[in-house]
Amino acid sequence: MRRAVGIHGTLHRIEDLQKRHDTKQTLPTLLCDSEGCGASVRFVPGHSRTPVGGVPMDVPAFIGLNKGAQHQPGCRYDAPARLQSILTAGTDAAFLPALEDGKHELRLLLLQQELKRGAAANASEPSSDRCLATLADLLSLRALCADDALLAARLTLRLGKKKVDWSSFFYAQDRYDDAWERLGSSSTDLPMALVGTVRSHRSPQPGAGAGTTYLNCAPKYQRTDVADRRDFYEVSVGHDDAAWLQSFPVGSEIVMFGLWRQGRTSTTSRPHPTDPRRTITSVTYKLALWPVFKQQLIEIH
Repeated sequence: MRRAVGIHGTLHRIEDLQKRHDTKQTLPTLLCDSEGCGASVRFVPGHSRTPVGGVPMDVPAFIGLNKGAQHQPGCRYDAPARLQSILTAGTDAAFLPALEDGKHELRLLLLQQELKRGAAANASEPSSDRCLATLADLLSLRALCADDALLAARLTLRLGKKKVDWSSFFYAQDRYDDAWERLGSSSTDLPMALVGTVRSHRSPQPGAGAGTTYLNCAPKYQRTDVADRRDFYEVSVGHDDAAWLQSFPVGSEIVMFGLWRQGRTSTTSRPHPTDPRRTITSVTYKLALWPVFKQQLIEIH
């Protein structure tokens, strides 16, 4: 959830709640903002955590249900009901077939082939709108869930003959490094979905004529176990349609899916701000997506 309402009906966005937390203001009592629901929810501020044997990582702020609370039937955050509706909506059976155990299977190979055909033909619209729309609905739902458990219990991912874990397909901001590693470990094009918060747009310089505009997301910042080294994982989407990319405003949360590429890794150094004998080294890893179809970017509401 990206927003909630107070008990007096005031809308509170996650960015505003984080600012209140940072300035040590009292946080309001929060309720689900979906009409007719009113489930009790809580704000969890952004924080750092260190996995066992790992390095510290930043965890983005989020709004989630309080313990024991449930969304009402029909609420847009009622994830099980939304998932059931998507799975039974009658999408292409070759793309999302039903299995004998009551589950469904999402065939990523068809998505991969569709994206490659679209790129080769320089198409503006997919030949299977319904398949991409279904995937967009599933990814929007996954972005609203705290983890993969709900979708993984009902929906198996398959790429050709291999099953794919949801954790190897869907990456939140705190796992951009995992997405980078997965791209580097495979010699084939891998369909992947990344969630990001829009940070900026960069268009060609005035007078440069037509060119690529880039939508840039907030990076993952990660301290490492190497003294005075910091890693950054930057995610960008490039497209010739500047107006389309700029329709995703700064601060909005989006899901981006398709065939990603590793960009050029860069290293910079600067003096330590308080100790001139030390040098801070920053290593930036870039992940880039050039969408073939505009359904590949989805704003999460």
